[in-house]
Order: sequence, then C-alpha cells, then structure tokens
Amino acid sequence: MIVVKSKPFTNLNYYEALRVASGLLVQHRVILIWMGDGVYAALRDADKRLTSKFYEVFPDMDITLYVEEESLKERGLEKEDIIPEAKIISRNEVPGLVLEAQASIVF
Repeated sequence: MIVVKSKPFTNLNYYEALRVASGLLVQHRVILIWMGDGVYAALRDADKRLTSKFYEVFPDMDITLYVEEESLKERGLEKEDIIPEAKIISRNEVPGLVLEAQASIVF
C-alpha cells in the first residue's frame, strides 16, 4: 500500500509514489491512496507531465487507486474533480486497508 499525503506542487513525492507503485506491480498487488493534500495529485486537471506514463499503464496492471472522501470535502473538491480511475473511500475504511496490506509506504 502506498499513501500519498504530500502536496504535489511542493515536492516530487507524488511522482516518487507512482514510480514506486509501478515498480512494485511486477510482483505485488498495489493499493494507492491519496489523502490529505495528496488528493491534489489525483485531480483530473493536475499537471501530469511527469506522471502521465504511469497513468497510461495502471489500467492494465493490478493496482487499485483510492481517494479519501473527507480529504476531498475538506478542500472543496468533489468526485467529478478527480481522475475517473480512482474510487472514493471514507476515512473509516483506510485503517482496514492498512491492516490488510503486507507493507505500507507514506509519501
């Protein structure tokens, strides 16, 4: 599991998170969750010059993309604002996903 909590426009953590996710896909099922300020990286209109290659291959891979609902609402964003591949989950669902994961990495 990879959790992206950092703003995409202040550092390259969001890029590194996607790079790590794509590397793990070779031998693992990957879950990526955007939460906190990390939800900005999941916006449809976000700058994807660095990340477009990852989004192109993810549909063919065993990766599940989630965006935390409360983080969206706290920032005045809605489901329509994020990439269509991402599923919305509540903050209460995140701990269950963490417990199911073999490992988690937070960016």
